[in-house]
Amino acid sequence: METIEITSLQNDLIKEIVKLKNPKYRKEKKLILADGNKTIEGFIEDDIEFEYLFIKKTDNKYKNIKTKNLVYVTDAILAKISTTITPANVVGVIKEKEIDKNIFFNLSKIALIEDIKDPGNLGTIIRSACAFSIEGIILFGNCVDLYNSKTIRATTQNIFKIPIIQTRDIDFLYKLKKSHKFISTVVDSNKDFFDYKFNKNFVIMFGSEACGLSDKIIELSDEKLTFLMDNNVESLNLGVCASVAFALIKQKEEIGKIN
Repeated sequence: METIEITSLQNDLIKEIVKLKNPKYRKEKKLILADGNKTIEGFIEDDIEFEYLFIKKTDNKYKNIKTKNLVYVTDAILAKISTTITPANVVGVIKEKEIDKNIFFNLSKIALIEDIKDPGNLGTIIRSACAFSIEGIILFGNCVDLYNSKTIRATTQNIFKIPIIQTRDIDFLYKLKKSHKFISTVVDSNKDFFDYKFNKNFVIMFGSEACGLSDKIIELSDEKLTFLMDNNVESLNLGVCASVAFALIKQKEEIGKIN
């Protein structure tokens, strides 16, 4: 581990870190910018190695963390590189995980989210998927950046608990369909999600907040299910809908309704 100290806002490394707030630049560099005690501690629990960890010199809490570079900085620098309005007292940079999408052929319970735009919703979905034993998530189409800082915070330390990939490869889905049943959540089916008996090896699919699932994804469906709701409620928030679905699937599994 290399230890360095930076006091200038004009330092080249600090300028480089600030650029990571731009999603396009972040994806190009394949680096993740994360901040805040809870987020950083979640990465530490998952034994993630940091490329850089930025702290104040007086902060003894993170001095023995697995990082290639421990960087002592000022309050002003922490404010500049933080992604939150209230500056974090610790900021980390880690490498983006490389996940082979072929591992999804060996997973049983998969969620597919198409064209999700809200990072908070995505974080909620990831958190709920981890809580209720969904084994992997496919982000299909034009989705918000998985490693958006708001998404990372909304996952509450769960971003690396299960494999998550982002893809636009429809052929990959057709290959996955050979081994998995594809189940769409839609608003106009007469089949109630609450009554459906799930079998292992399925992909449960949810569409964007505004438009739902696209026609090309619905065409992949082996089943179309709807949450039949009371009191003339038309729809649920996407994060809530997925969370309810994952909890129901977990419940059905525990009482033996998933074979």
